[in-house]
Amino acid sequence: MEVQILLCLCVLLHCQKLTSSFTGNILFSTNTAIIEFDIDTRNLAVLVEQSDVVYAMDYDYKNRFIYFPRYSTHDIVRFAYPSKNRTLQTVIKSSPYYPTGIAVDPTNGHIYWTDNSGQRLSRCYLDGSNVTVLSSLSLPFVIRLDLTNRWMYIVESTIGISRSRFDLFEKEPIVNFTLGRSVYCMDIDPEEQRLYWLNNAGEMKSSKDDGSDVSTILSTNVPTDYVAIGVFGSYIYFANSYNQLVMINKEPGSTPSVLHNHTNIINSVFVLNAVGMFQTVNDYL
Repeated sequence: MEVQILLCLCVLLHCQKLTSSFTGNILFSTNTAIIEFDIDTRNLAVLVEQSDVVYAMDYDYKNRFIYFPRYSTHDIVRFAYPSKNRTLQTVIKSSPYYPTGIAVDPTNGHIYWTDNSGQRLSRCYLDGSNVTVLSSLSLPFVIRLDLTNRWMYIVESTIGISRSRFDLFEKEPIVNFTLGRSVYCMDIDPEEQRLYWLNNAGEMKSSKDDGSDVSTILSTNVPTDYVAIGVFGSYIYFANSYNQLVMINKEPGSTPSVLHNHTNIINSVFVLNAVGMFQTVNDYL
């Protein structure tokens, strides 16, 4: 009995340590690096240096890898995180196509990605094997997975948002964009079952995960191609046209606050889910 209690305590402390080490961390990409930002201390740490535009990142909470597509290099790469050895590993060579969005399904061992120029959705195993083209799309830019409810969400930048099951059954359009209001970033809050996105008119919008109850959270009044947004807890994190990392409460009418002024353009934002990290450790220990 004493041994069992001690083991349980060790596991709990191990999980708490992992969870606390990820609390308040945001990753963002520039044309030269993937950078970690600690919300509490405002400290920055360059995780990996690379020289390309990165429009999306996702994390394999089970196997501890950050995945991201490099637009002009025509590939998808990954690195171990957290780890001292963060050497980039090439997973997919997608030449001549330009990958933009990426999403990881650790349960089934898959990654999904969108090719904006190839206008298609593809899937492979986590190591890059068994590449399969799943669907043709019109200017797809973003893909996000709701792992809890097993829904896939895809943004076709000039058309709208659609959702389907991971096997592409039950596919349906759920949000139609206004003509001239293109969208290049979107994220999901699976706990509240809502979607959040920014269009090129500077309108930050939200809807339920079935596309209903569309509301406007914020109007920046600055038209530009917004490409970076992440949601976690009560807050939305996004990058504006001034190379700033910004935070705003989800409630409509909230006032945004600048977390960080960067020297380069921020092309994507990913908020690490400490709760998901904790659950995954419990599941696989």
